[in-house]
Order: sequence, then C-alpha cells, then structure tokens
Amino acid sequence: MNNIQWKYEDEILAGTTLRDPSLPENNNMALHACQDQETVLNNRAALSEVLGIQPSQWTFAMQTHSDHIQEVTKVDAGRGSIRFEDGIPNCDALYTKEKNLAIGIFHADCVPVLLYDPFTGIIAAIHSGWQGTVQEITRKCVELLIQKEQVNPNHLMAYIGPAIAHRSFEIGEDVIARIQAMSFDTAPYLTLLPNGKPLADNKGLNLQMLLDLGVERDHIIVNPNDTYQKNDAFFSYRRDHACGRHLSFIMRK
Repeated sequence: MNNIQWKYEDEILAGTTLRDPSLPENNNMALHACQDQETVLNNRAALSEVLGIQPSQWTFAMQTHSDHIQEVTKVDAGRGSIRFEDGIPNCDALYTKEKNLAIGIFHADCVPVLLYDPFTGIIAAIHSGWQGTVQEITRKCVELLIQKEQVNPNHLMAYIGPAIAHRSFEIGEDVIARIQAMSFDTAPYLTLLPNGKPLADNKGLNLQMLLDLGVERDHIIVNPNDTYQKNDAFFSYRRDHACGRHLSFIMRK
C-alpha cells in the first residue's frame, strides 16, 4: 500500500494514503464517497495492518466543511471506523492527548493539516477545504490548543499534505471576497491570470495561519504535490467529480 509518511520521531505514526489503481476502489478510504462500503473497510483494514494497529483504534469525524473542533478521548475510540454515521458529527478538526488512538481526516483536493507537540504529546488532524480555510479552522484549532491545552506554538510540528495547488485552484468572485475578508493579509495568496481567471493558494493560506501563531517555519513540512494535476497517485474531486478520498492520519504510540 502506497502512502506518504510524515514522521517527526518514532513516537508518532503519521502520513497520507495515496490513490492506487492496483487496489479496489483505487485505495479509497472514505465511507461517505465510495461505491462499496465493504471495499473501503477492507482498505482501512489493510492500512491498519501496515501501521500495526487495530481498526478499533481509529476515530473519524462526519466532516461538513465547518470550523468545528473536537477533542477525542478513549471513549471515542472506534467512532466512524465501521459506520460513517457513528463518526463525530459536524466536525472538521480532531485533537487528542491519548496514546494509541489514531485520528484522521478524509480529503481529495482539500488541505490536510497534521499537528504534533512533542512536549505535551497532543496531536491534531484538520480538514481545510476553501470553506474551512475562510473560516480559519487551522488558526482556530491552534489557538484552542494554545489557550486550552497550554501548547507552546514554537514547539508544534506541522505537516500540510497533498492538495490542489495554487496553479490549479481557480475560484469565483464570491470565494475571492471571503478570502479577502480573512483576519490577515491574503493578497500574496491570490493571483489573477492574464485571462482574468483568479487563482488561490489554499496551502499557502494555511501555512500563513500557522506562521502567524508562532509555529516555526522549519517545523512545517508542506507536501508539494498538486492533487488536481493528472497523476494516478491522487484523488481530485475538481478534476474527476466522482472520486475517492485520501486519509491523512496521525497517532502517538
């Protein structure tokens, strides 16, 4: 099974699964965007085996492009792992202090953000499509960790996974207005092409939110892959309309 690994140290398992044409449903991990749920459960079981964990250790949310953030505890273990409807409702960012509890978010072109604080042991997984980005879900999640959990942002390690890139992300006037209304200067992340079509850099917007809150630039890995460009390794809703989803995941051992 192909995946991108983000590994700050041996204490965590983290990364992103990839599209794989040799596997059923191209290694789709999402129950809410599949042709056959049993196939997705088998794909998840195969990933669990590769990682050396049990399927019951996963916790997932019912993502809605919101700015809602939820702490995950031991009692949440297994939620969303077998049935989509059992996932944590109306939520797009999860964090936990627990060991051996795997959290993750599903995405195609949307931006996945994973966080790890080696001092408190807190981990987080954030789903930030353009709707989550204009609601500043990444900023809100980090602020919550700082204010509620006493996380020092200078200690945070961050991973921004594969997503649609600046060169491919055409947006409309309504989205431009919402990006411009964000709480920081977003001009560097908006481009107008000679043909008048505007582009947005969703990875860059999320990166800037992390930097503005004090996360060190050399603590942030930004995966360069563009999910929209023709590549068998990536799902793209914008390119293909009907597609599966990657899983960006993190667990502290």
